[in-house]
Amino acid sequence: MDTYNLLKTAMQVSSTRAELISSNIANVNTDGYKAKRVEFENQLQKAIGQNQFNLSQTHEKHLNNSASIHPRIVENEARSVKANGNNVDLEVEMVNQATNGLYYNALTAQLNGRYKMLNYVLSN
Repeated sequence: MDTYNLLKTAMQVSSTRAELISSNIANVNTDGYKAKRVEFENQLQKAIGQNQFNLSQTHEKHLNNSASIHPRIVENEARSVKANGNNVDLEVEMVNQATNGLYYNALTAQLNGRYKMLNYVLSN
């Protein structure tokens, strides 16, 4: 998987994560609602670990093109925070929202830096 596709996937994951966090916050008082989250970084780490000893790689930190990294939406099965069966913790969701915003900004900065470098190479 090349860097641009990985950044694109990570930005899509961040967007999906923002939607889920908003949905969790909106349903903070809904009876029986279970918070949802996106799993992506663990799968990325697993893909890096699986490819660490692949002899076709040019570098141990490179991902193989066959590495399939897809985000997964999971429901939080933790015990309920409230008596109505809802397990959304507003403080946790607010922290997750701030973290996701920083993550998205970092991805945007990475992508902008790569585009600037590409523009510099093409213009000179």
